[in-house]
Amino acid sequence: MSLPTRRAALAVAAALLLVTAGCLGVTAPTDTGASSTADTTNCTYDTNRTTTGPGTWSPDASVDQYPPGVAANGTLVNATTLVDAHFAVVANTSMQLRAEATIGDTNETRVRTLTHGSERTPFYSTLEEGPEGERVRIEFYKEDSHGFARVAFDNETRHIVYQNASTAGISAWTGYDGLASPQNRILGMLEGGSYSVNGTVERGDRTLVQLTTDEDSLDTGYITNGTVLVTPEGVVSDIDATVVQLAGEDDERRNDISDTLTTDVEWCGAPSWVDSTPHLSLSIVEDNHTVEIRNTGGAAVPANTSFEITGSEDPELGQDGHPSRGDVEGTVATDERLEPGDTVYVTAGADGSASSFALHDDPTRGEYTFGSAGLTGLHGNVSYRLSADADTYAFEES
Repeated sequence: MSLPTRRAALAVAAALLLVTAGCLGVTAPTDTGASSTADTTNCTYDTNRTTTGPGTWSPDASVDQYPPGVAANGTLVNATTLVDAHFAVVANTSMQLRAEATIGDTNETRVRTLTHGSERTPFYSTLEEGPEGERVRIEFYKEDSHGFARVAFDNETRHIVYQNASTAGISAWTGYDGLASPQNRILGMLEGGSYSVNGTVERGDRTLVQLTTDEDSLDTGYITNGTVLVTPEGVVSDIDATVVQLAGEDDERRNDISDTLTTDVEWCGAPSWVDSTPHLSLSIVEDNHTVEIRNTGGAAVPANTSFEITGSEDPELGQDGHPSRGDVEGTVATDERLEPGDTVYVTAGADGSASSFALHDDPTRGEYTFGSAGLTGLHGNVSYRLSADADTYAFEES
């Protein structure tokens, strides 16, 4: 295959890798002056961590040191096997993954981090991107069913509260599944080059196997000058490489990529800003005839806050991540502040007409049967995106 043809064929793969590193073009970015760390009530997540040093390289590497996915001849033949081994090991390890990209010959950088404790969830992730003076920062904290985002842009900060809902538009890592996941990030870096074992690196008390690729790797991929350090068990510690992306018919852009895994971080729990938003939970009660809205913690919901409530007799509609989708819809507004621990209830008429939606202070059985429900709303700088089915119960969220 000729080089121009090959580059065209690989353009999609290179673009996919860059998507997993974050999406450029967040609305009207400005200099937010945001700190590169997230303050918490107990400690600080340092998102500028670096490796403990380059280590000492040795040309020798025995076959029994080769990580999963590497054949006996030292060639990486199955990147998926290596990625699966990596995340199987770190799933129960306190860790932070830092992924950095420098875009072409610009001064634009993109940095993402993912931090969790001894379990994969809860986790905290960040994204910073854009040229100097116009950087955007997004933070995301994920629990089992709920997520909390903080987005800084246009000299203001917005908060978003999620429950069982899609996080479309939030470019920080929001989960372990899907296109823009940490797995796909590392997989793309490994699949895009022709890697083979090139000795070992001693770093402290650890032995890391070094895999490398070079310019010739572009004959079969979109990664060049790549170096990967990985433990014999399969934990990918460092990746440094260049992603070659087709930028035009006869032009290409080279983006320098650097990923670092640190496994000695202190897990702090939720960042302190999570408590500045109401922890709204949505559930269906009263034998599926009432939607319950409960503030399980954090800040109070102000009086006169309006919510769009949707419903369907079909429970599947509550599971697609779009709270605005439903067969019926109505608007309700809080009469008083909804303090942490307070609960209100929504009912609808049998036909689910918008005029029949009503808000109650006490549990009330309505006529409409909710198999699923959704809630969206905006008050000040906080927006809500919640969904629930008939098996979701808010008191379990507290």
